[in-house]
Amino acid sequence: MSNVSLIQLISCNHVDKNFARIADLLKQLQPQPKQWVLLPENAIVFGDKQDYLRCSEDLGHGPYQARLSQLAQAFDIFLVCGSFPIKSPEASRVFTTTLVFSPQGELVQHYHKLHLFDALVADEKGAYQESATFKPGNHITCVSTPTLNVGLSICYDLRFPALFQQLRMAGAQVIMVPAAFTYTTGQAHWLPLLQARAIETQCYIVAANQGGAHSFERKTWGHSCIIDPWGDVIGQLTTGEGVLTAPIDLVKLAQIRNSMPILEHQRIVGQRLNEKE
Repeated sequence: MSNVSLIQLISCNHVDKNFARIADLLKQLQPQPKQWVLLPENAIVFGDKQDYLRCSEDLGHGPYQARLSQLAQAFDIFLVCGSFPIKSPEASRVFTTTLVFSPQGELVQHYHKLHLFDALVADEKGAYQESATFKPGNHITCVSTPTLNVGLSICYDLRFPALFQQLRMAGAQVIMVPAAFTYTTGQAHWLPLLQARAIETQCYIVAANQGGAHSFERKTWGHSCIIDPWGDVIGQLTTGEGVLTAPIDLVKLAQIRNSMPILEHQRIVGQRLNEKE
């Protein structure tokens, strides 16, 4: 049995401040070599379009990614940066990308967010249009290691269960959900969506959210949590910043999947509506 941890932040558009806070919170981790640690969406920079363009780097190159690499090495962890602005072929848009660093500091995998949050929300900001800043990705990503298989998603992806089903079919045992869920949508939907994805996929869900009032027109919900494959919340924060750690019990996961083999029972894929036998 191994641990996974998450860090809840209230990030801003000052990169150095965000890195300093991340380093302080990493010092609170329970010592365990090569554990997985998830940071929320926009952990390194949380601002407007110009902030993301200003801080963007080519994938695998740049001083900010080097600092993330150094943190992974220093704490001997798999460090999952929930999202970071990675340059795209378009000058006016970047990818918002999960970066996975090994305990040796190697960038072992990445995931470009698939679903972009273009929506109206009854809060101070009102309208969100991520597609004006970010370019969507085209691929799902699952990271396989000798001890754990981890699927990747980001925030708004949570509302699309087909992605989570594909991650399960790709071998995921744990699915990471870094997020910056708004206060309004988080209060209404955050926990039920996370529990549904855990139950449907029979995976552990590790969900790190941004956790409070930011330095511009954003208030995020927080309530980062870890949910087991039965849908039970085994650890949860409230608002503010903090660290949460919980065990991943692969024996329990296997028992749940063996007793209710939903992948074997699934029949809807490929069938036509109202198809007669």
